[in-house]
Amino acid sequence: MRKPTQERARKRVADILAATAELVSQGGVEAVTTTDVADKAGVPVGSIYQYFEDANDILRTVQSAYAAELVAACHEVLDGLPPDTDWQTATRRSFDTYWKELLKRPVYVALLRDATRTQSFADTLGSEVPGGLGRSDLGALFLRSLNVGGATLPPAKADAVTDTVLGSLSALTDLAMLIDDGATRETRREEMLRMIQLYLEDTLRP
Repeated sequence: MRKPTQERARKRVADILAATAELVSQGGVEAVTTTDVADKAGVPVGSIYQYFEDANDILRTVQSAYAAELVAACHEVLDGLPPDTDWQTATRRSFDTYWKELLKRPVYVALLRDATRTQSFADTLGSEVPGGLGRSDLGALFLRSLNVGGATLPPAKADAVTDTVLGSLSALTDLAMLIDDGATRETRREEMLRMIQLYLEDTLRP
């Protein structure tokens, strides 16, 4: 996406993204074409190509915006935790918020399902992938949740542990994309979070 510099252009891009999200909500990712987006947004088709390469570029930009909202919600929860919160509670609250905010956004879920048809969520985390959360974003969120709880990873293990936890979150997210039954999904989520906690307990043990 080419970022607009003027207020009028920013509003037009916002309208395009809102129209795209509405189309996904109504008919799924497959319903999104540049012509339909232009009609829904009330703009000329040519305006679409001023800022986006194609429909996929618009979809990934919408996905990126939802991802930023999700991460911001997790940081907000961490901001509100009391000073004596332990790392187990801080990380669990962060992971729970991540999951809750993910499922609250059906358009984002639809976009992730589309993205994970050809790649895992872990692959969409790379900063080079449009629409990805960015490993640095999720990694910073994870490390901050530990810090809020008074824990710090050993420097020699920090990168490896962070990658392992992000990989587990990737599996958790892929699970959300594949399982429609809420009870089964929740059971698998609890199993995954328990595995992450046990792994961190072992890593942080003096």
